[in-house]
Parts: sequence; C-alpha cells; structure tokens
Amino acid sequence: MNIALIDDQIQDLIDAESFLKNYISENFSEHADSVQLDTFSHAEIFLRDFEPKKYSLLILDIFMKPFNGIQVAEAVRKLDSEVAIVFLTNSPDFFLEGYKVFAVGYFIKPFAENAAQFDKTFKFVFQKLLASQKNLSVKLSGGLDVKIPFKRIKFIDIDWRHRVCIHLEGKKIYPSGSYDKISAEMLSDDNFVECYHRILLNMDFIKYMDDDNFILRDETKIPISQRKSKASKLKYMAHLMKGSEQ
Repeated sequence: MNIALIDDQIQDLIDAESFLKNYISENFSEHADSVQLDTFSHAEIFLRDFEPKKYSLLILDIFMKPFNGIQVAEAVRKLDSEVAIVFLTNSPDFFLEGYKVFAVGYFIKPFAENAAQFDKTFKFVFQKLLASQKNLSVKLSGGLDVKIPFKRIKFIDIDWRHRVCIHLEGKKIYPSGSYDKISAEMLSDDNFVECYHRILLNMDFIKYMDDDNFILRDETKIPISQRKSKASKLKYMAHLMKGSEQ
C-alpha cells in the first residue's frame, strides 16, 4: 500500500512522517512492511509525479502555497476517482470544503497532541483500504483461476439453474465453488451481509432500504427475509454509522 504525505511546512512534515510510521508499526504491525510512505514538501512536485492508482491514500495539508490542499485534491480527482484523501489542518472548521473532493476524513495537527482523533480516523480509513484490497479467489467452470476484488462485488446469489452467481457492475461470473464456501469467506468482511437465504450483499452498493428490500445504486432490489430482517438492518445501520462518524 502506497501513502503520500504532502505538507510544505518541513518540521510538520517530519513530525507527521515519524508519528505515522510509528503508529502503523505499533497498531498494524502485520502490514507495516507492505506500506510505502512517500513525503512531499512541494505540492507541484507531487502533482508532477502523480499517476492514477499510484497511491491508496493521500494526506494533504490544507494550507499550502502556491497550491492549497483543496486545489491539489481537485487536480488529483480529475485523474483518480478512487484514491482516499485525508486533509491535514490546524482546525476542523475548514473540512467542509473537503466534501467537494470526496475526502474521507481529516487529521488535526500536530498528531501527537490529537492522538485520540487521529487514532479514530486513521483506523477507519486504513481498515477500509485493507478491505478494498481483498480478493475473492475462485475457479471458473473451464478451470481458469480468477481473483475478484471484494469492492467490485455487488452481491452473490443462486440463479434459476442453481449456479452460484457473482454480480459485478455490468457483469456476472459463475464460479465452480459452493455458495457456502464463498459466503464464509465474504462474511469475514464487515461490508457484507446475508440479508436473505443465499443472497450475500455488499453494503457499499446500497442506496437506501425500505421495509422489505435493500435498493442498490442501480435500483436493483435485494429482498430482506423476515428471519434475517432485524440482524440485517442493524448491520446496515452500523455500516452507515461507521462512515458518518468520520
């Protein structure tokens, strides 16, 4: 996982880099070796070198010159719609601007003096990034092995021919494995809920819910069984609350 930290205040950049490295080492030790942290003291150098999908997370100071953090994020969003963005700021009063570029949170400087807020936000962001990098390994009927990113899976069900069907955006995949084996793996991820018998849903694709269905962003209706209704709806509400806390 590649992370970029951009701040034109040299001492703030050094302090943030040190804190972040120590934090990951202490709290996510099993992933520390796979994290590459790049630092930039000039936004224009970062933008010159930036490429889509190069980074999983950008940490941008809001108050930089000649380009501030919002301007940098706007330039990034024209090239990469998926990279997670978190802003660095001396005050949360300016974070509302971040919604324009779909920022996922903010860190108040200095990290060490705002450790509780940093811990809450970073754990949320980092765990989402780790989840987004998970893959489901399946074998197709012809014997071909494929890996499907969890984040691309809308839902999994059983079709009218009793085949396991993995629904992606604009595509369906029919693996040779059993539903029970696949669902056991998918339910290890908090984004997934089994809301009906043999229907496994990625809650990131839900637009809203009514009494009997989850409605996805493409207007697909996924039924909620009476037996699973309470647990499914509680899990979905917890999923929404996780995002709204940031």
